[in-house]
Amino acid sequence: MEPYILTATKYTPYIELDLNMGTLKIIGDSYPENALELYQPLFTKIDVYFAEKIQILDIYLQIDYLNTSSSKMLIDFFTKLSEYFDKGNQISAIWKYPEDDEDYREQCMMFLEEAHFPYQLVGSAY
Repeated sequence: MEPYILTATKYTPYIELDLNMGTLKIIGDSYPENALELYQPLFTKIDVYFAEKIQILDIYLQIDYLNTSSSKMLIDFFTKLSEYFDKGNQISAIWKYPEDDEDYREQCMMFLEEAHFPYQLVGSAY
């Protein structure tokens, strides 16, 4: 299966879903006009992936800015991933954030506080 790749724009992040490798990367800003339109194809591919059998998904996030609708999509996504994790799938996440931005770290924690899967927040000078 070919990787699903969306090139970053001024308003949308780079997204790369490689189901052969079991990886998802989301990197950059996310403030599209329609977050559902942006993220729904990705979520549909992930739903199909987990419907087939027990799977592995390693997630790498480095999101610099999220608007309200993107934040809602991310919360819904983490909820859905937690459901898949509870069914026996192996899911983990690494979220890089600017190491000197404690407010952003707390925001990341807020998004992940209900996550059932293992995750790491990594402060980085990127």
